[in-house]
Amino acid sequence: MAGINQCEDFMMFQRALKQLRELDDKIIYALNLSTPTQSMRARGASPQQSCQELQTNLSENYKYREEKISNCVGDLTVRIKDLKGKADKGDMDAMTNLRPTQHTLRLMKNELNVEEIIRDRSKSIFDTKCKEYL
Repeated sequence: MAGINQCEDFMMFQRALKQLRELDDKIIYALNLSTPTQSMRARGASPQQSCQELQTNLSENYKYREEKISNCVGDLTVRIKDLKGKADKGDMDAMTNLRPTQHTLRLMKNELNVEEIIRDRSKSIFDTKCKEYL
C-alpha cells in the first residue's frame, strides 16, 4: 500500500487510511461472524477463537495505522523546521512551501484524533459482543 507511506500527498494518504479502516467500518459484520448462533456452535464454531482473532487483527491494524500517521507527523515536523530555517534566510521557495506543509501537518495530527475516536468506538462495540468469550 504505497499511499500510506506518502506523507506529502494527504489525499493519497487518506485514501490508504480509508482502506486500512475497513475492518473498523465493518466491525458489526465481523462481530456477527465471530459470535455464532447456538446452532452454529453445535456444529463446532468457536466464538472464543473467532473473537481472539478479531481482537488481534484490530490491535495490529491500530498499531500499524498509528505508526504510519506518527511517522508522517514526525517527517512533516522536520520538514517544517527545515523550511522555516530556509525561509528565515530569504529562500522564496521555502516561504511558498511552508504554509501548505504546515496545513498538511495539521491534517495529519487531526488523523491521530480520528484514530482515537475509531479505536474507542470499535472497542466499545467489540466489548459488547465478545467480552464474554475472552
